[in-house]
Amino acid sequence: MQAVILAGGEGRRLRPLTNDIPKPMVHIAGKPILEYTIRALPKEVSEVVLVVGYKRDVIKTHFGTMFDGRHIVYIEQDAPKGTGHALNLVHPVLRGNEFFLLYADDLYDPYDIAQCLKQTPSLLVKETSNPERFGVCTIDGDNRLLALYEKVSNPPSNLALIGVHVLNHEIFDIEEVYTPNGESNLSGRIGVWAKTRSIHVVKAGFWHPIGYPEDVQAAEQLDLSTHPCNSANN
Repeated sequence: MQAVILAGGEGRRLRPLTNDIPKPMVHIAGKPILEYTIRALPKEVSEVVLVVGYKRDVIKTHFGTMFDGRHIVYIEQDAPKGTGHALNLVHPVLRGNEFFLLYADDLYDPYDIAQCLKQTPSLLVKETSNPERFGVCTIDGDNRLLALYEKVSNPPSNLALIGVHVLNHEIFDIEEVYTPNGESNLSGRIGVWAKTRSIHVVKAGFWHPIGYPEDVQAAEQLDLSTHPCNSANN
C-alpha cells in the first residue's frame, strides 16, 4: 500500500523557524515533524509518496529514497495550488486502488491511523474545544460523513479534520472544488464525494496540530520518547 504525504508547506506562520527549512522539517524533540509522520504509518504501507515544494532539497537530503524500511518517491509541486492539485499530481504514480493521504504538519498516533483501514474510504477527526480554528465535519449515527466545512466562526460540530484519509481512485472522478483564492481544495472534493459515497469517520485519540511557534513549544513538552507517535515501527 502507498501513503501520500503532502509536505510542500512553507509554514509562514511558523517563522522564523521556517526561514531555511520547510514546515514539515521543523524539529520536535530533535526530529522533524515529517519523520514522526512516516514512522506512524501502519505496516501495510511499503511506499511513501512525498509531495514537496518549498525548500524541497532539505526533505530529499534527509529522507533519501529509503526511510524506515519504506521506499520514498518525490513529486514536486512547483506552486502552492492547493491540496486538490497536489492529489492530482500523484495520480500517475499510484498503484492499487486504496491509498493513504496525510498532511505532514501535525503529530498523530499510529493506532488512530491504523483504524482508518478497518472501513474505507475513511478520514480521521478529533474532537476539539476550539473548532473555529479548523475545518470540521458533521456525521450521522453510523459515523458516516455528512458534510465538511472550512474554518467558520460558528462551526456546526467540534469534529476537527486532522488531515489523515484512506482514499481510493474514485476520488479522481469527482470534480475539483476551488477556494475563493483559486486553489483546488481536497476537503471540498471529499465533501462532494460524500454525497454519493459512504465515507467512514474515525475519531482519533491523539492529535497535536502545529501551526504556530507556540504549538512547537507545547509539543516539546510531550513525552515523545514513549508516546506512540514516536514508537511506531521502531
